[in-house]
Amino acid sequence: MVHNKGSDKVKEIHLLPRIIMMVMGLLCMTFGIVLSCKAYLGTTPISSLPLVLSMCTPWSFGEVTIILNIAFVVVQPLLMKEVYWRELIGQVLTTLFFGNMIDWFMNLLDAVVPVNLFEQWGLCLLSVVFIAFGVFLCVRAKIFMAAGEGIVIAIAFAIKKEFSLIKNCFDISLVLISIIISIYEFGTLSGVGIGTIAGAVLVGRMVALYQNKLKFFDRWSVEN
Repeated sequence: MVHNKGSDKVKEIHLLPRIIMMVMGLLCMTFGIVLSCKAYLGTTPISSLPLVLSMCTPWSFGEVTIILNIAFVVVQPLLMKEVYWRELIGQVLTTLFFGNMIDWFMNLLDAVVPVNLFEQWGLCLLSVVFIAFGVFLCVRAKIFMAAGEGIVIAIAFAIKKEFSLIKNCFDISLVLISIIISIYEFGTLSGVGIGTIAGAVLVGRMVALYQNKLKFFDRWSVEN
């Protein structure tokens, strides 16, 4: 492989704005996830299992998120048959920040309680806006991928299937497990609902909209 010094220079120049983009992206995502929880219509597929588990264990939403994502990080090198330390450590650091910010926003928005269905849907749709913008910023930053994305890539590599297929199966599996636990523990759906479906459908569309409209961020793009 030819070493491209020019590319390295671009990455070095753009490192600070990319780090800022990633931090802002994580903040937007965690804020959006908490908004979806406050809507009481069901949170995003990737967060459904941590939320449901936090309802029936002594651990907080953020703590369960950290535990599950650390587990995803540990499994990745087993599937890939390779230990890529920089990426794995980056995922761990990202996970710790992500989980703690979820708990921080949960405390910050503790008094937010929607009083009718209109307010619930307002919070749900607002959560989509923030989550999608957070995903957009993190993708543009290209610093570290999330553990949830990393485990999907590892599974797709191990069984030689397309990422999109494994991503869909992974999200559906998390939701199904959440539903089973919720019904077993509470006799009803908690943490999973129509908002989960809305998040699964709308977040990707909003990310695509940001990619098409927010060309401002292209100035810091970095080629893979």
